[in-house]
Amino acid sequence: MRKYLLFIYLIFVSCSQTYIEETQDAVSINTRVSYDTLDTGVLIEWDTQWDFARVEISKGTEAKELSVLEDNLAQNTWLDTESIPGQEYYYKIIAYNSKNRIIGQSDVYKGLRAYRPYDQITTPSNLKTHFAKYTDRIEIYWIGDEHDVFRVYRSANLSDTPKEIAELSFDPSEELKYSDNDVESGTSYFYTISSVGKKADNTIAEKMSEGSPLEGSAKTAPKGTKTSTIIGGIELAWDDDNISEYYEIYRSETEIDEDYKLIVPFVKEEKYSDKNLPNITGTYKDGTFSYPLYYYKIKAFSKGQASGFSDPISGYAIDPADYLSAPENFTVAIDKSIYPYKLNFSWDAVGNDSTTYRLFKIDGKGITNILFDDITTLTHTIPNEEFNTQWEYIVQAINNDIGGFPGDLASKNYASSTPAPPKVLTISTNARIYETNVTMPNTETHIYWNKKGDKTSVTGVVKEEWHVTSKVGNIDLIWDKQVPSEFVAYYTIYKRKQGETEFKKITNVDTLTHSDKLFTPEEYKGATIGENFVYPLYEYQITATFGIDESAPSALLVGSAIDPSDILPAPDYVAIPFHWADGTGFGQWNSIFGIPRAMSFLQGAESPKGIDKVVSNKVTLNAMYLTWGEVLSENLSSYRVRYAQGTNREEWWAPKEYNASTKNTHVYINNEEAETGLYLFGDLGGYVKNSASFDVGSVNANAGNVLGDVRGIWFDEPDATPAHY
Repeated sequence: MRKYLLFIYLIFVSCSQTYIEETQDAVSINTRVSYDTLDTGVLIEWDTQWDFARVEISKGTEAKELSVLEDNLAQNTWLDTESIPGQEYYYKIIAYNSKNRIIGQSDVYKGLRAYRPYDQITTPSNLKTHFAKYTDRIEIYWIGDEHDVFRVYRSANLSDTPKEIAELSFDPSEELKYSDNDVESGTSYFYTISSVGKKADNTIAEKMSEGSPLEGSAKTAPKGTKTSTIIGGIELAWDDDNISEYYEIYRSETEIDEDYKLIVPFVKEEKYSDKNLPNITGTYKDGTFSYPLYYYKIKAFSKGQASGFSDPISGYAIDPADYLSAPENFTVAIDKSIYPYKLNFSWDAVGNDSTTYRLFKIDGKGITNILFDDITTLTHTIPNEEFNTQWEYIVQAINNDIGGFPGDLASKNYASSTPAPPKVLTISTNARIYETNVTMPNTETHIYWNKKGDKTSVTGVVKEEWHVTSKVGNIDLIWDKQVPSEFVAYYTIYKRKQGETEFKKITNVDTLTHSDKLFTPEEYKGATIGENFVYPLYEYQITATFGIDESAPSALLVGSAIDPSDILPAPDYVAIPFHWADGTGFGQWNSIFGIPRAMSFLQGAESPKGIDKVVSNKVTLNAMYLTWGEVLSENLSSYRVRYAQGTNREEWWAPKEYNASTKNTHVYINNEEAETGLYLFGDLGGYVKNSASFDVGSVNANAGNVLGDVRGIWFDEPDATPAHY
């Protein structure tokens, strides 16, 4: 019985062990997968509940799409270094026994590799590419910390925002490089590399490579191919790709690919002039003239590797017999006979009677502007260009016998540097200059008044004496720029006497004014013509100069200069004397005597109307007595005397002339008629303070009665009244 029970037990144990070793569902492997904790990779750990012979790890970026990563692990941990931070991965563990049967498995776990700390990563540097080395890829190299994670950015041009195209991590033994295989042949791209790390706040940040994005290019057939028409041939040109060692040129007379034939096998430069053409004679077809057209393709070679053909280009040559030469004696000249100025062009004839001419210009920026396209004459005129600009003018002959084909160019540079004529403003010949307080300021005039045998007085004051002199003997010119923005170095003054034909230069000035004093006594001398006395007239013109270019002359200015010897001096004084009764005497004090109204009958006189009432030569007048110094000149014809009531000489009330023909050196100014307003003591209104101004000037009868210098005074009547009022 014991033997039987032992047998049953052994059978049970054996069956249990077999079940445990071969089941897939009964054993669940306890697995731990790191998530955003290690920057070296994703760490996978599992428990060793049973005696596993080996472990298989599957991995994928989708939970349901896993593939075997490792299949022969004997340990219970694995670090997945082939992972990119920021990318989630899914893992599953399957355990096998020694008979290679599954004896346990885990669930699917999610893992994430952490970025390195931001303060430990380095900035990528020394970016390099193999420029146009490969036709199917562009390789980028840089220097950095191999433990960092790198991102690659690319843009089609410098103005575009770069886009991320790859995120990379490397083993320490690997070279830091990236191969961009998603490129088009012959196209350039711009690359930037960054290293990626995590900051303390768990945010992801990058350190971008410094400098401008790095350009890389894939190899292709020659680009930028073009043709230029030349006399007797066709000139080809294309871009240098910096790697091609030589080129082959293929030509065809049709656009059919099979018709292209190699014509030059070894061209080292990026250009070629094909002058060995089968035919260059032009013909008319359906009314249109044309030359034979030729087609070209180019192939590049470097290190024995040939590129594909370039895009086809076409061109034609000009028959030397049809090409017109440049017109000779091409001139550009400014016409300053009238303002605004004009430019006149002229050139010699080319070709035959059917030839026309094209006129155009090139500005300072190299832009060509056609002015006229079908000129039939050998001259042309256009408005002058803006001041201080530089132009290149070009004339070209057009051969209309072969369809209007343009010939060679004749060129002439022209700088528009002639300023506009000055703008005339004024011309003046006689000016007056005031000089005040020159001899007798504040001279007192006393008014004496008798009252019961007592004498009282009030005092008036000559507040100001002035002298008006004439600035003559000159002609003053004033002008301005016609165009304010133009530059003028100096102005030239030309003069001639009216009636003469030729102007003479008198001076250069750098101001906008000039006073001409260059007259001889004979040139000053005036004369009586008919009933009028006149001085000689002089005509002026002004030009502006910038550099060596002088403007056209300004409009005429006409003026005359007064002979300084014709201006007589002013009286040496103008005064009110202190002895009014007999008109004699002159001193520091000017005195006026009067009597009170109550005693006026003793004099046999009427009631006085003012203190001015004096007896002069036994004639009763309410008058003001004015005297002045004599002007000694045989040319003196009279004195001009003016007076006016007012606060000062600059605010006169309607100045009045006393007598323009008097030759006396004194006058009695009747206050009642002339209303000087001085010393009026009214019977009813009492005393009223007034002031008055007086001036005297000499007149020259032998020079058209021209007024000479003038002297005047401003008299301020006292504020106080006589004591008896």
